[in-house]
Amino acid sequence: MFCNLQSGFSLKKDAESEFEIPEIMAAFRKTKEGVNEMIKESVQSNTTGQGLLSLMAETVSESADIDRYIMTSWCRKPFYEVDFGSGSPVWVGYASHTNYDNMVWVMLIDSKEGDGVEAWINLPEEDMSVFVDDQELLAYAVLNPPVLT
Repeated sequence: MFCNLQSGFSLKKDAESEFEIPEIMAAFRKTKEGVNEMIKESVQSNTTGQGLLSLMAETVSESADIDRYIMTSWCRKPFYEVDFGSGSPVWVGYASHTNYDNMVWVMLIDSKEGDGVEAWINLPEEDMSVFVDDQELLAYAVLNPPVLT
């Protein structure tokens, strides 16, 4: 049997406190290690991961009114090597994602040439208009590069 498991975790902070990037990354690593341990225990005990699913459901129900920042990476996955008989893909992307007002969603994926990374970013509309005009960002990025060249 073969399957995928997707899991998520959250960080909570007080409204008055501010996280610095190193603190955020350390907290994510610690939380991820805990989630990985739950998965390992689930596999070893031959359960279906009910504890992990319950924890995820509890987290979602607690946080309906808070801002969410979701990030995933599809980097180093061999999507461009797949051939279902008609050749390899010209371009790989994510077709759609639900847009929530309180959610920032980022997906990273290698470019077809392998010399860069595409970042698919979903922001609330008012934030997106500021984001696409950020000159510091534009010094390093190309917005909506052509698929076929």
